[in-house]
Amino acid sequence: MSLAVNNLTQKSFSVITPYIIPRSLEKKVNAGDGFIFDSSIKLIGYNPKYTFSSREILNQETIDLINSTNILVVTGANIIKDKFEIATGFNRDILRKVKVPIALMGIGHYGNEIATKNGLDETSKFFISELIERFPMISVRCKGSYEYMINSLNQYTDNIVNTSCPVIFNVDKIYKNFEKKSLYENLIVTLTDRSFLKDQLPLLKFAPTMFNSKKKFLALHQDYNNIELQNFAKQLDYEIFVSDKYEDYIDLYKESDIHIGNRVHGHLKSLSLGIPSFCTPFDMRQKFFSMSIGLPLVNQINDPTLKDFNFKNFKNHQKELYDIMKLFTSKILEHII
Repeated sequence: MSLAVNNLTQKSFSVITPYIIPRSLEKKVNAGDGFIFDSSIKLIGYNPKYTFSSREILNQETIDLINSTNILVVTGANIIKDKFEIATGFNRDILRKVKVPIALMGIGHYGNEIATKNGLDETSKFFISELIERFPMISVRCKGSYEYMINSLNQYTDNIVNTSCPVIFNVDKIYKNFEKKSLYENLIVTLTDRSFLKDQLPLLKFAPTMFNSKKKFLALHQDYNNIELQNFAKQLDYEIFVSDKYEDYIDLYKESDIHIGNRVHGHLKSLSLGIPSFCTPFDMRQKFFSMSIGLPLVNQINDPTLKDFNFKNFKNHQKELYDIMKLFTSKILEHII
């Protein structure tokens, strides 16, 4: 699958992204992974020559294409865990065959306690050391990701940097300044419908009572075709939004003016557009982002203070981290311009 962002010039670099799902896998495409790819490319300012899936083994043909470009950029996502991989089956032999620098951009904690309980294993430490030899910085997306990495690699405190996630930055030239309204135009609610769904359903009832809106959408970033869920939402007058293209979700968010839910990248995309957004718990990732970007997790879904919430902490965080992200992307640009 070839991915490109409209109106950007192509340069000699390759990208690995989890957004691309190989035909051999029975897995649902995740719009949030597309958001990461999109924001990463817009921050770099150029389209890659080749894009590959992190969900399949890098075969010799793929490796040859990567080596024909100047640098490989890995855009997200949840790959920081005890057994670190930038692609399925990634090993020392594959790393040896890939000759170009490899830049890890906005990578994040796996979000699962079992997969992250021991810290990076010895092979993973070797990988990270080799990558830093080739490219001087690793961009991680939150404090939890940074602390996990540094606990195993404290000699690299100058090389591993918390840039936050690429999705927090305003790359779409739309900014709504976190305007509060008594009547919103379009409310977006996001849920994770692959598991623990019953615990999330009350949000569908609560959200419209807290944020009055003309229209409301249930945006399913990773649609598992849960007809029961969709019918429940429709009974509450939600429109169901699903698409195979991440760009369609970005267009939806551009037209919205309020968001609440546990899809982290829906939350971050909304914030990047200056849209009031509130994140609800699901796993460790929501907690880590909440700690990093200065916004609380919404544990009490009837909290009246949400209506007048001040997003100053997030704006300060975004401004501070933008300079670090620009430094990181400037190192990539040294290889492709």
